[in-house]
Amino acid sequence: MAKKEAYKLQAVDSIERLPLSEQVYITLKQAILRGDLQPTEKLNEVKIAEQLKVSATPVREAFRKLAKDNLVVIVPWKGVTVKGDTPEEIVALYQCREVMEGLGARLCAERATEEQIEELKTLAIEMHSIEDARERVEVNSRFHSMISTFSGNDSVVDYLADFRERVNRDMYISSFNSGRTRECDDEHDHIIQAIENHDGEAAEAAMRLHIRNAFVFKKATAEIAERAKEAKTEL
Repeated sequence: MAKKEAYKLQAVDSIERLPLSEQVYITLKQAILRGDLQPTEKLNEVKIAEQLKVSATPVREAFRKLAKDNLVVIVPWKGVTVKGDTPEEIVALYQCREVMEGLGARLCAERATEEQIEELKTLAIEMHSIEDARERVEVNSRFHSMISTFSGNDSVVDYLADFRERVNRDMYISSFNSGRTRECDDEHDHIIQAIENHDGEAAEAAMRLHIRNAFVFKKATAEIAERAKEAKTEL
């Protein structure tokens, strides 16, 4: 196995008002959610401390916070690895997401004002022209969050916010795939059309199809990665 020279991390600033441990935590969390640190990747405390030019203490504290966020797994005497979702967790996440985002789209179609619908249309059009994957994820996340907000149901907003970061990690993967990106644009357009028509049933159906397609892509990507891992192990 090739030796990892350096982690893909942004530098921390000791002059910042935030404690170093918080800066390290934010840096590592962003790297995990962006996919710069991949699931099952081992995190070396010493190397990360050297790369970020901090002591080992803030790195250890950051690891503990990331473990509470369910983003890393700490195994005594074995180290820290980036947590990957199990197949069961992936299914459960997308089942809940499909139902709740579908409900959010239905309510949005029934309740959104013309001004709010124009905001959604503008954001969807903006996404069509974005080529940078990271920028696309940010706008895509805003699009989905905006629909849940315009639903007028605080429970929907809170529930979806709880796993938005986990979903964003999947969005990074799909945003690097041009085929899935084009499909997402088309699916967003269908959702917007139903919302603009104030057709709650059609909006829910379009959103649920969008989430199911995202799950199919996520599952296929995970299977390809697993086969590649097995092939590498056999070498």
